[in-house]
Order: sequence, then structure tokens, then C-alpha cells
Amino acid sequence: MRRTVSLVVLGSSLAFAMAASAADKASINRRTGLYEPPPSDLRKAVERGDRAEIARAATRLGPSRLARMLADPDRKTVLAALEAAPLLDAGVLVLDAIRPLVASSDEGVRAHAVAATAALLSQADLGRLAEYEVTGETFVASCQALAGAAASDIEPIGTRLSAIQGVVDGGPACASQLRLDLLLASREPELRRAVVLAAPEGDARTPPSLLAASKDSDRRVAGAAAVRMCKSKQAPLPPLRDLVLAEAALVEDVVELLPCLAASADPQDQKALVDLGNSGRPAVRDAVKRLRAVRPSAPSVESPSKKP
Repeated sequence: MRRTVSLVVLGSSLAFAMAASAADKASINRRTGLYEPPPSDLRKAVERGDRAEIARAATRLGPSRLARMLADPDRKTVLAALEAAPLLDAGVLVLDAIRPLVASSDEGVRAHAVAATAALLSQADLGRLAEYEVTGETFVASCQALAGAAASDIEPIGTRLSAIQGVVDGGPACASQLRLDLLLASREPELRRAVVLAAPEGDARTPPSLLAASKDSDRRVAGAAAVRMCKSKQAPLPPLRDLVLAEAALVEDVVELLPCLAASADPQDQKALVDLGNSGRPAVRDAVKRLRAVRPSAPSVESPSKKP
């Protein structure tokens, strides 16, 4: 009896191995007559890290076979397909196949699925979606999957930031899927800053408001909120001098805030502008000079050596 069971198990194992081997061999498509490379070509290209070769292998495989690879029980095959999907011209056709992987129990697979979906959505303008007949339901479902990953506390910060960026790159319809109230209450300042930058322009319903975010204890979050308020001319603006002169202020935020600082009637703001022109970081000093060139009314920058 034991011998019979062993033979059955051995026979099943051999049959599975033969099927897997056959699936990984090159073949000729009976319908098109075209050569179809084995999936192992793609896996090898991914292992070598050659993006040009990955793109060529993905193109030869096509979206249908790539979708089948995404459902393969072999983890390396799935990861290779996720790496290749954004490099395929018709990659948006595998969005439906990628979506379940965003909720995979494997953290590495989830991270790659989020990155692949984010990359595809950044490429997916309305023209491309229409060209490949990708339905609105597929687009919205992919946005919702990324929004869910962004809101998940179990995901690493990098994965959550990638998800937020992907939703934003997907356009306003995609960004509307983000749980802004939940993310703005996050303990992670990187997430709060990313959400402030992602919030729709002029959305007064976003809790907490940009004014509250501009008072965030983290200067990177407060600076991002102030930039949004400055650009959209929302009032009242927070004390800009405190934000631009803060040691933790990001250069890109300071540069974006300079026009509002120059337009301020507060003498302390004007003094802060002069100080930045004299002793700010190089990129900031250059920005102050450019601002004076286009806005002659901006306060002049005095050299410290000329001060009495």
C-alpha cells in the first residue's frame, strides 16, 4: 500500500514538473505564428537588472502572458512580471491582474505591486486608456487599491508614499480616492507632508484645514501647507518668516514662499527676505536675486560688510 501511495505521489510530482517545464519553454503561437519566448527569459533579465532587456522580453511576451505570469505560484516569476509591466507599452492591460497583488500576504509582492500600479497610472492618460480599451471600472479600482495601501498602517513608509504618488499621478479622479482626513492625522510627518501636497487645490473640506496643517509641529509639513496657501492666495497666511528661517525648512519650500514673503506688508517678513538674500542657502540666495529682477519693489539685499 505504501509503495502504491509513493508511486502516485511521485507520478504527480513528475507530471507537475513536466508541465512547469513545458510552460517555460519557447513556443510558436498557433494563432499568430509568432515566436513566444519562455518566461525564464524575463526572469533572467530582471536578475541582471537590465531595463532595456526587461522591456524587450516583456514586449515579446505580451500583456496576456504577462498577466498569466502574475498569477503564477512562483514568487520570482510574479516579481519579474511586476518589474516588467510598467516597461510594456500596453502595460495598462495588466492592471486588473496586478490589483489583487496589492493586497498580497507577501510584503515584498505588495510593495512591487504598488510600485507597478503607481507607474502604470502615471502613464495612463485618458487617451492611452481609451486606446487600449481599459474600462473606467478598472482605472477606479486600481486607484482604490493604491489608496487602500496608502492608508494601511502595516505598510512601510516607502510603499505608502509610492501609493500616494501613484494616486496623485493618476489625476484628480484618482486622487479623490485618498483618505485625506485619515492620512493627515498620521503620526508619520512624511505621510502628512505628502498628503498636504496631494490635496486637491482649493478643497476647503479637507480636514484638518491647510491653516491647521501650516501649524504642524514638523516644519516640513507646515512648509508644504504654507506653499499651498501661498500659491492659491488663501488667507490668512501663517507667519512666513518663521517658516523660511527655520533650520529644518526645505529649500524647495523656502523658494516657493519667497513671492508671498516679498508681497507681505510686515516689516519682519521684509527683513527675513533680506536675511535670506544675505545668508541663505545658495539656491535661496539665487532665488532672491531672481525675485528682485522681476519685482523691483522687493527689498534690496545689503551686503553684511556695508552695514554700520
